[in-house]
Amino acid sequence: MRNPESQSAGMLQRIRAVPVVTIVSILLLALLLVLVVAPLVLLFRTSLAPPGELPFNTDVYTLENYRSALNNARLPTLIANTLKYAAGTVCIGVGVAFTIAWLVERTDLPFKALIRTMMFSWMAVPPVVMAFGWILLGNPGNGIFNVLLRWLFDLRGAVITVYSMKAMILITGLAIVPTAFTMIAGLLRNMDPHLESAGSVHGASGFGVFRTVTLPLLVPGLLSVGILLFMAMVQAFDLPLVIGLTARAPVLSTQIFLLANSDISRPDYSLTATFGTFFLLLAAVLMLVYFRTVRMSERFRVVSGKAFRPSKRPLGGWRLPAIGFVSVYFLIMMLPFLVLLWTSFQPFYAVPSAEAFGRMTLQNYADVFGQSFIIRALVNTIILVLFSATIVMVLSVMIAWISVRSKGRLGKALEVISFLPIAIPPVVLAIAVLLIYLRTPLYGTVWIIVLAHVTAYIAFGTRTMNAALLQIHSELENASFVCGAGWFTMLRRIIFPLLLPHILNGWLWVAGHSARDITFPLFLITSSNVVAASQLYLLWTTPEIPTASALAVILVLGLLSVVVPVQLYAARLESGRHRKSRASDPALAPAE
Repeated sequence: MRNPESQSAGMLQRIRAVPVVTIVSILLLALLLVLVVAPLVLLFRTSLAPPGELPFNTDVYTLENYRSALNNARLPTLIANTLKYAAGTVCIGVGVAFTIAWLVERTDLPFKALIRTMMFSWMAVPPVVMAFGWILLGNPGNGIFNVLLRWLFDLRGAVITVYSMKAMILITGLAIVPTAFTMIAGLLRNMDPHLESAGSVHGASGFGVFRTVTLPLLVPGLLSVGILLFMAMVQAFDLPLVIGLTARAPVLSTQIFLLANSDISRPDYSLTATFGTFFLLLAAVLMLVYFRTVRMSERFRVVSGKAFRPSKRPLGGWRLPAIGFVSVYFLIMMLPFLVLLWTSFQPFYAVPSAEAFGRMTLQNYADVFGQSFIIRALVNTIILVLFSATIVMVLSVMIAWISVRSKGRLGKALEVISFLPIAIPPVVLAIAVLLIYLRTPLYGTVWIIVLAHVTAYIAFGTRTMNAALLQIHSELENASFVCGAGWFTMLRRIIFPLLLPHILNGWLWVAGHSARDITFPLFLITSSNVVAASQLYLLWTTPEIPTASALAVILVLGLLSVVVPVQLYAARLESGRHRKSRASDPALAPAE
């Protein structure tokens, strides 16, 4: 029985806390409107401005830009290339990821912890680094693969080329496997094996059970993963920029970049905004399809409240082929990094040989740390990563708490607006951010990129924190109010410690994506806000390939040195809490 005086004190404290929560909710809503909604409104207004004009300079509204875009002879090719690239990439990525995830989660494959760690860590490697490595491997003239094949088989000319739509699809498909693996492994890990056991009892073979029971249950989840990755690939920019332009396979994202960064004429922001509006509509349609698919998958849930452990199938004679398949995948993924590592020790790019081995030098690393503009780029990268990741997670915790615990309209509005950026292609958001901050003191500083990343990644942060907060009972928060704590004190002393593993994982995700992103740094680039990713692109196109390779190695190793230890600490923290909860609750304790 609770003390009536404690209940009264708690009620008074909660009444006092309501205005604080309301004020914070209004401030957060205003901030989200400025970060998310205002740039999109200005983007749409720019698309209605006269050709070549900015909305600040005119009060005229016209549809001329839309007529020009729709009459553009390249538009059907751009859309077709975009869809072809996204579809092919997802088919390869999901296929390889499903195979590895099945081996890890549902068989007795060895080294599972190592595979999971490598998959998670490899998501921190910037795609642009992978692209540069593949160029050195598959360049038609002096790529390592072509040199080796010509030497082995006495061939002439380019045997293979990295500059093609097929090569771009294959490279990107292999690059998204770690992301797809993370999502698909969760589907397999949480699937109740009782239905599969029932199929086996009724005489079905292993393949028959997989075909008639397992796969139908997984199809809705796999379809959701595929559509989400398809949306991401439609919006992809880095590999289409580095490989696609040379391959003469432009997509919508690179077309928008070319319009906004013309070398031969003044950038046409009004036409750029128009293409961005088309791109935004395409992303919105894909988002609706995704939500429909997720709702459909709800009907296929087979995870119940009963405890279960997914069955592990013995591989038997397939053990060595399975280990070989996984090993070959990781070897393929390591090749681009290894060739960049080799090139970083060379005075100029050369195919590995005894002669080239004798020319190895550390001069490229000395150049990286000895040139002021590269040092400035590295410092800007540290500022960008620390501030963008921290701001995103702080805002995400507050927004998620209000949207989960509050039943009012403010909470719902915060949830909807914070999720909106997931449907905005990064190139579209980059143009919108550029337009709204073009005539402010933020333009030309690293802080405009910080704001852009906060806007882009707030959707991930809030969705992650929403899911985590649903697992925390409100009684803990009520107890803090009863004891006299204020709202901010409750967040700091109760919510943040309980959510710490989720906050660390979310912080790592944002930090990794912020460091590897090249879209916003290139669209918002000036001489003073260059970061490591954009500096890497500038060095590569100069071209200063050995110096660029050294910077790429430093960037990758720096990211891994942060991501891997913090991720392992978060995983250990989470597993430790699970062990404590099982030990303290007899119902969850393992049976003797």
